[in-house]
Amino acid sequence: MKTYSTDSGHQFSVDYASSLPAGYGHREIKVTLVTSVTGERITKEFKAVTSNMPDYDHASDLEGQEKYEALFELIQYNIDRLVDEWLLEEL
Repeated sequence: MKTYSTDSGHQFSVDYASSLPAGYGHREIKVTLVTSVTGERITKEFKAVTSNMPDYDHASDLEGQEKYEALFELIQYNIDRLVDEWLLEEL
């Protein structure tokens, strides 16, 4: 499992990711992130829409954790601020 960091330096991982159609050439990606900043396992779900179909197609060809992380990376830029706020709230 790959570890990601926010701009504030808080670490988290991708637990699960899925997608749904969101209009022509768009996919809504939903990810469940996990952290243990307080010593216990804490999860939260985030979602965002991507129109990056070439990378989405590549992610869809992967399996398991690699697929979840590839889907997350499609929307990571869109949810960075929300993830950072979530982790700051958990401190």
